[in-house]
Amino acid sequence: MKWRKKVFFITFIAINLVDEPALEVTIEQGTLIGKTSSDRSYFEYLGIPYANVNSSTRFRAPGPPPFWEGTYRAVEEPPSCPQNIFIGIIGNEDCLRLNVYVPASAKQPFPVLVYIHGGAFNFGSGGKNIYGPNFLVQKEVIVVTFNYRVGILGFLCLRIKEAPGNAGIKDQIAALKWVKENIAAFGGDPDNITIFGGSSGAASVSLILNSKSATGLFKRAIIQSGSSLAPWAIDRNPLETARLLAQSAGYNTEDPMELYRIFSNMTNQELVTLHIKKKLQNFFETSLFYLPCVESNIPGVEPVITDMPINLIKTKPYNIDVMYGLTSKEGLFLIGSETIDSNLEQRKGGSLFAGDLQFHSEDEEFMISKQVKNIYFDEKDFSIKEIATISDIFGHLYFDIPVILESEYLLNTSQSKVFNYLFKYSGQRNFLKFINGFIGETGACHGDDIFYLFHGSLLPPLFTKEDKKVVNFMTTLWTNFAKHGNPTPDPKEFGVKWESSKKDNMKFLHIDHELKMGSIPNEKTYRFWRDIYDKYRIKH
Repeated sequence: MKWRKKVFFITFIAINLVDEPALEVTIEQGTLIGKTSSDRSYFEYLGIPYANVNSSTRFRAPGPPPFWEGTYRAVEEPPSCPQNIFIGIIGNEDCLRLNVYVPASAKQPFPVLVYIHGGAFNFGSGGKNIYGPNFLVQKEVIVVTFNYRVGILGFLCLRIKEAPGNAGIKDQIAALKWVKENIAAFGGDPDNITIFGGSSGAASVSLILNSKSATGLFKRAIIQSGSSLAPWAIDRNPLETARLLAQSAGYNTEDPMELYRIFSNMTNQELVTLHIKKKLQNFFETSLFYLPCVESNIPGVEPVITDMPINLIKTKPYNIDVMYGLTSKEGLFLIGSETIDSNLEQRKGGSLFAGDLQFHSEDEEFMISKQVKNIYFDEKDFSIKEIATISDIFGHLYFDIPVILESEYLLNTSQSKVFNYLFKYSGQRNFLKFINGFIGETGACHGDDIFYLFHGSLLPPLFTKEDKKVVNFMTTLWTNFAKHGNPTPDPKEFGVKWESSKKDNMKFLHIDHELKMGSIPNEKTYRFWRDIYDKYRIKH
């Protein structure tokens, strides 16, 4: 009798370790099968190829997705795209895969949320280690995550046919086209797709909003702590970046075709280890160097970014409702990394700007820089020791000002509804604040809001009642927006109506232990910087 009980127990464990198949799905590429999640609440279709990359499409737009015979087993997470991270070089070039997560029992068709991951355009993936879908699919929506090329493979911009630029953004648009064409087979509504992203993923959403290549691919957008107007969102001199990268490998040329031949003959491992240290002219200039660019007009090549974002936003009217968000202490993220990299010292002596302003004279630049010092430092001397104030300026220049400016421009040029939020909550899932060494700080760091939307396997489970409440706030608001275009269709649910912003009347939902409507954050400094950017922003 005892051995029978042991056999039964071992068999029970073995059964639960075996993936339970999900429903078969047939799309144009072929038939595929996924698996059921461990809690049986949703179906997972992992690693579906949405496009392909080979030697002929390296540094270019991806090719069409492959077809297959038989049944494709979409049950394993795909490799990331090649990148060099703290544990070493990971990923491979056959990485243009996506994951589809479908509620197991609910009324179809489902609204669809497509997430574009962040990572400074240089690293990251759409994997479940960070972007687990559990919290969101419980709200009866389909969630799609995906990989796109990052670093030099995604953002080498030589402005020639062989490397026109923005391959990573073109991957993102290819993924959106795949979703639009195929999501109905999974029970999704192709006419109700919302794209959203955080940090560089948010800047990507902003760029896609203004790209003709993406017209008609989605209905709504959510932009979380990023904007195409940010000083780190566009490389204004990509050929110089490429020259410096080649120089770091021992080559000395400015010719685009020669640069292309150099990079095309390198292995992925060689490419992702290329690194340069930019000479920073201004104190708050970005040190990032793999960035999107404005493309040249090349016969036979469809560009996705045709002008500086400020010009596109002001001249391209589109009526897509957008949710824009910020965290209350964005700059903590940058101070943490800057302190570790010891980059603050090398910034000393530069004017107190980012790199996206141009003045008529050095005297004028000095005068405006002095005004910045007076606004932030009052009577105190500017010093690296004033780390909290430096954090504020980083947060304002890199995130707050660009996001609010983009919100206002959209309100002025379109019929779109614009919803703004400020995430202030500090709980056990404020992961980025913790790893940057600011556990004791109040408020939320750049990117902290992401972890109240996703249930990543690398993060601890939900422990506290307050964290669970904020997860419910976030996932309900986001999925209501995706379903209805209104984050609070029933104001009684949370005791607040999220009012949309209007021209000359920005309104913010403040997300903390409770939800409440509030004013624009740091309004005085926002007006100050808006006037400066209206007058001195580089537009060409």
